[in-house]
Amino acid sequence: MRWVHWVFTVCLLTASFDIFLVFTLGGTVRIAQLLMIPVCVAALAKVAQHGRVDWPRGGVWLLVWCGFQVLFLPVSIDLSFSMRYLLFLFITVLCFFAVVQLYGTSRFIKPLMMSYLVSYVAIAFFGIFQLVTPVLHLGSYFVMQWIVHDRFARINGFSYEPSYYATYLMTGWIMLVDLRYSKAQLTAGRRWRWFTLLVGLSLFLSTSKSAWIFMMVEGVTRGFPILKQWVGQIGRRFFSGRLVVQIPRARVVLLLVVWAVGLGLGLRSLGQAINLNIFLAGTGLNHTAAHSVNERRDRFLDTVVVFEEHPFIGRSLGGVSSRISERHGVTNDGKTYLGFPVMMDVLAASGLIGIVPFLLFLGTNTIGFLGLIRERWSDERAKWLRALIRGTVFLWLILSIDQNVLRIYVWFHMSVVAAVGLHLSSIRGFSGKGNSAEMQTAAQRS
Repeated sequence: MRWVHWVFTVCLLTASFDIFLVFTLGGTVRIAQLLMIPVCVAALAKVAQHGRVDWPRGGVWLLVWCGFQVLFLPVSIDLSFSMRYLLFLFITVLCFFAVVQLYGTSRFIKPLMMSYLVSYVAIAFFGIFQLVTPVLHLGSYFVMQWIVHDRFARINGFSYEPSYYATYLMTGWIMLVDLRYSKAQLTAGRRWRWFTLLVGLSLFLSTSKSAWIFMMVEGVTRGFPILKQWVGQIGRRFFSGRLVVQIPRARVVLLLVVWAVGLGLGLRSLGQAINLNIFLAGTGLNHTAAHSVNERRDRFLDTVVVFEEHPFIGRSLGGVSSRISERHGVTNDGKTYLGFPVMMDVLAASGLIGIVPFLLFLGTNTIGFLGLIRERWSDERAKWLRALIRGTVFLWLILSIDQNVLRIYVWFHMSVVAAVGLHLSSIRGFSGKGNSAEMQTAAQRS
């Protein structure tokens, strides 16, 4: 199991790779997908050895949804493209079940969670490295876009562009913030505080508008209860006549003034050195081009039209993009006209009938775990599971801006959610330290 865990750790680390260690084998195949072959084989060997399958919550609904994709395949226009798409779906789902089988009742559940978090930290560190090296004249590494050519890079990691990088990294940042907030032992200590700041900084400096939007959403979500409590306390003191307003010290006022002036001068200098409209490019704001917004709008409208043509019986994954390309007078070019956004693409592919098991699968692996989390909140794994669920919510929200449903890191994340959920529900009394009785029991079972 140990060697399998290290192989899967590399899979997690390379899950976002688009421009490095990528191969063309009847389609775009990433190194993470190739390395999952021995992982899947190890999972099958475990099933054969122990004579049982550790079944995740919602697993049946996932298989039912895949069944609908097969049934709707004849509706697709480009059968060749749709069948390749379907093959990648089956491989991806097999990887999901393999991870659950290997970790769902294993003593390696904590190393799994640790490896998963570290993979985000490593990619964030590379993002900062990618930003700094051109400034220090140390070369550029896998940079796809520039703010100032050969000087200031837009962070994209190993992804096609900054927005893809942000889509991937957002999940990790949300999980780290929640684990720190819940005081989980897994991320306790100063080191993980700096790791969390590093991931957040890399996400912000990617200059992805979608990253900024969802970071603000997370900030408001975290800050609103605190603000509400603070306003409530002030209100109660005011109406009871006990409100005391302290005048800030001169040193504090001076520091705030210096900070505000410094920030203003810094932004002014930045504006003189760089055209700040580059950060608004594609949005149509401040007289910039709106190509990004217009492209997403057009892709969304195309996907809606395809759904309206077959609202109850979908066209299967792959069939949606084939139909959109046909509407544009293009054949055999489904990859250029992918459905958008992800959930609308899934709806058009599944129809109102086929989307139900998919939503049940997602619901089971999010809100379906909330009762278990409340019941066993004293268990360290409950904190992991809540962070994973929050990460899931933000992952599917940010997928509404870009990407597609078969991105391997999406299903890696769902598999970790299912594995931790199965471990929490099947093995009691877990301390998180890896040396308790239930870990020994889990080791024997795995």
